[in-house]
Amino acid sequence: MFHESTRRVWWHPAEVLGTAIAYFVCALLALMLTRFDGGIAVVWLAGAVLFARLQVTPRRRWMPIIVLCVPAAICASQLFGFKGWAGVGLPLACIVEAVGAAWLMRRFFPRFGRFQSMREVMTFLIICGFTLPALSAVFAAVIANAARDVGYLTAWRDWYAGHALGFIVFGPPLVLLLRGDVAQWTRTAGPRVQRRTFGLLGLVLLASLAAFGQSRIPLVVVPFLPMIAATFKLGRFGAVASIMIVIPVGLACSLAGLGPTALLTGGMALKLQVLQIYFATIVLLLLPLAAELYARRRIVERLHAAEALHRLVLDRMSDIVLRAGLDGTVRYASPSVERVTGYPATELGGRPLFNLIMPEDLPLVLETRRAVMASPEDSAIVEYRVIQKGGSVVWVESHVRAMVNADGNVSGTISIIREVTERRHFVEDLRQQAMTDPLTGASNRRAFDDALGALVTSPSMGGEAGCLAVFDLDHFKRINDEYGHAAGDAVLVRFVAIVRGAVRDGDLVARLGGEEFAVLLAGLSVEQAHLVCERIRMRLGAVGVDTPSGPVIAATVSVGIAPLSIDSDPERILAAADEALYRAKRGGRNQSAAA
Repeated sequence: MFHESTRRVWWHPAEVLGTAIAYFVCALLALMLTRFDGGIAVVWLAGAVLFARLQVTPRRRWMPIIVLCVPAAICASQLFGFKGWAGVGLPLACIVEAVGAAWLMRRFFPRFGRFQSMREVMTFLIICGFTLPALSAVFAAVIANAARDVGYLTAWRDWYAGHALGFIVFGPPLVLLLRGDVAQWTRTAGPRVQRRTFGLLGLVLLASLAAFGQSRIPLVVVPFLPMIAATFKLGRFGAVASIMIVIPVGLACSLAGLGPTALLTGGMALKLQVLQIYFATIVLLLLPLAAELYARRRIVERLHAAEALHRLVLDRMSDIVLRAGLDGTVRYASPSVERVTGYPATELGGRPLFNLIMPEDLPLVLETRRAVMASPEDSAIVEYRVIQKGGSVVWVESHVRAMVNADGNVSGTISIIREVTERRHFVEDLRQQAMTDPLTGASNRRAFDDALGALVTSPSMGGEAGCLAVFDLDHFKRINDEYGHAAGDAVLVRFVAIVRGAVRDGDLVARLGGEEFAVLLAGLSVEQAHLVCERIRMRLGAVGVDTPSGPVIAATVSVGIAPLSIDSDPERILAAADEALYRAKRGGRNQSAAA
């Protein structure tokens, strides 16, 4: 046994009876006021009433509503419409039409009733404004033609026009009314919004009375202005409320012989059809407009939410997000830029980005920007130095990508920038360690090979690039054997110190291996290099080397010198210097020789 509150109620008496009574009253009024010469009623509100009720009712509760509306429709027809068998067939066609429209809308648009998108509005127009009225008009015209000898085309036209326009004009306002949109607005709108609403809707009422309350001047366009204003300001509620104001005013005045339709030459049927076309135009204008405005308002709200989240993330992240225009002017910089550069984000806006970059690194940054702007689908990574506000220099890593505007044109670049000074120093230390002899602090063989290759290929050195001097400590193995390896290490360290004291800061001092060293003397002739090498040789022989064990070791060195020339083979240069060194050793050691 289920609890009473959990039972699925399949009908509500008030809902069923209210719908049946409303259907009967609307059908009765349409047959009494808009049926001419024994034909089809040219205004049909009853179908929209049943359609709207079914749209807001769960499908399991449809059957009682439909069953009770059938006798209500037949009764109204028998009283003021077609009698006999036609008075049964035509009401049934009306019921089937409304039920079919409601079922198809549920089938193709399950969440119909909000009128929040163009797709929803177009689906409604195709089903309720064209398909169902056109199909039901086929059968209704046959019945009317057989029962009253009404012309088939005339009956089809009157039925289709009355029912299609009835759905379009009365359906959306009734659906929104039954959905509770008006009640919800009444509960949620504040006093200021209510005052603005009453003012706008009051203008709609005045404009409607001005257009339909007289028949001398056709002012059919006048109501459009306040209705559009109400739609823009109040959204879907303003559109529906405007429609619910202009339709009763227009119908009442037109039936009383007033309004623009009074200027038409023709019967009341034609005038009411023209009036319904006017009402349908209003509905087809305001509802899509309200739907589009709602969609755009939702987009704007999502954009604002995304922007708020975006700014929150930017405020919290340590990396810098920076947007720059085509000319490099800073358009936006996240707050973290102050931590890296010392400049507040507001102070950087509108300033050239390039003023912050070290001049030596600027060409690389410019080339990177040109590359990404030429290929907007690609990104690039570049490291460069930035000058802080206080004058200090930090290294940064920038991931750069081009920005593309709505026209598909590149409008600038966006970068995510991270300070990498510590990492850069760490990498430099590792590189230095990889290129340095750990004992003496001199460059190692790898650094020497790179420097020699770069020197002989540098176009700025001219024809003579300088000289290579190769040093070899004399009888170094004997020093190790007599005094120990610690003493030998002390001799190597002392020799490097003497060499560095005799050469320029930019000259490379390298340990090639064991007791063999090399010095690159850029820009010096052989004679000048010979003088430098002799100074080193004599200095080593004069001072001796203090050892950890106490005695002073007298050490000597032999030197081989070879000239450097542009585009020469580094291996051949080194071989020439070695040959000169061996010649010095064969000549008695402790001397210099040139190739």
